[in-house]
Amino acid sequence: MKKTLSLLLAASMLASMVAGCGGSPAASSSEAPASSAAPAASEASSEAPESQAAPTGEKKELTLWHYHDGDLSTLAKEYCDEYSAQSDVANVTSVQLPFGDFKKQLSVGSAAGSLPNMVFIDNCDCVAYSAMGMFKDITEQMKDNEDIHDYYEQILNTCYYEGKMYAVPANSNNMQIYYNKDMFDAAGITKTPETWDELKADAKTLTKDGVYGFGMCAVGNEEGTFQYLPFQYTAGGDSYQLDSESGIKAMTLLADMVQDGSMPKDVVMWSQSDVQTQFKAGRLAMMFMGCWAIGGLEKGQEDGSVAFEWDNFAIPKDATYGSVYGGENLAIVKGDGEEESVDFLKWFMEYDRNKKWNIDSGHFIPREKTLSDPDFTDRPHWKVVIDLIPYTNARPADPKWPEISLGYQQALQEALTLQSTPDQACKNGQAVIDAARA
Repeated sequence: MKKTLSLLLAASMLASMVAGCGGSPAASSSEAPASSAAPAASEASSEAPESQAAPTGEKKELTLWHYHDGDLSTLAKEYCDEYSAQSDVANVTSVQLPFGDFKKQLSVGSAAGSLPNMVFIDNCDCVAYSAMGMFKDITEQMKDNEDIHDYYEQILNTCYYEGKMYAVPANSNNMQIYYNKDMFDAAGITKTPETWDELKADAKTLTKDGVYGFGMCAVGNEEGTFQYLPFQYTAGGDSYQLDSESGIKAMTLLADMVQDGSMPKDVVMWSQSDVQTQFKAGRLAMMFMGCWAIGGLEKGQEDGSVAFEWDNFAIPKDATYGSVYGGENLAIVKGDGEEESVDFLKWFMEYDRNKKWNIDSGHFIPREKTLSDPDFTDRPHWKVVIDLIPYTNARPADPKWPEISLGYQQALQEALTLQSTPDQACKNGQAVIDAARA
């Protein structure tokens, strides 16, 4: 089965060879999206890591691919080791791939017949791979799982394709604005902005002495789309109408900050990791980033690498409050080891264990129970994160999303380099979106 996917995957990946988002915070993006570090279990290359063959003994050998780097890669290994130690069914080995190469490696792995048994996949990509036939249908195995079906509908929809369930939501995140409180105090700004006009004015006031007032990731991949969409959602827009009034208004807000010098043009080349580096170094007074950043900033204050006080707040309300779901789904790849992989999936998704995974990795569980769970609500800097959950939107569960996203990426590049007006950039991007959906 794995080899039969190769031609389909190769054709699709040529059309959509872009990085995912979310969660590792990376990713990210979505967590946050991870950087292009080498795989933990093997050196990065154009060849996909080989899944381990099953031993002749009782336990199956399984591999789990992910793109989390640094501490999150270590965390993934720890969870796999914990499962393996208590399981009579299987041993699970985690393999970290570069975030930017993750989808390419899935294509290469399919062609080589060396796909893993399981993957953490960016939630916005999950449906596309389900439609390709890569993932196992787990509808029957999860139909009676009350914890899974208690998730918010938007995020659960990213696990479904044509009425069948192909993944579970492993971890989720959303986006906030982080600010340097010392810089706010020095500039005489006594409260966080509550309107878009106030956000622009504060960013301009804070721009001086080599410091930009505002920064975000607008790079030409899914990270850029992921960081732009919350502004469009906050303006009352949806995921398909970039050239709507809300889309043009959101793009204009960002282009205006580049135009007046309070946000650098370089944001079109900054990854989410780059933005965090700039903020921690004191070169940004405000940054737009996901909740996965909280742990790193807290750690930075402890070790002295972050030498200022900080906090976070929601994007100022325009038509509504809004944010976007990042994070990963956990899916089983069709082929050898399906039954044993289901056992790992059920173990991993037990509520207390999955809650610990989310907390340890700087994420949350997107369900109503989280809104009143003190393990989430009592954490420092997390109030705005939790308060935003009911206003957080998932990108569409659309197999064509990778191609649709290219329209947003193109528009951001045109508008924030000032090559096109925001209105024209949105119209140009909408043409790409419409062509992808045709």
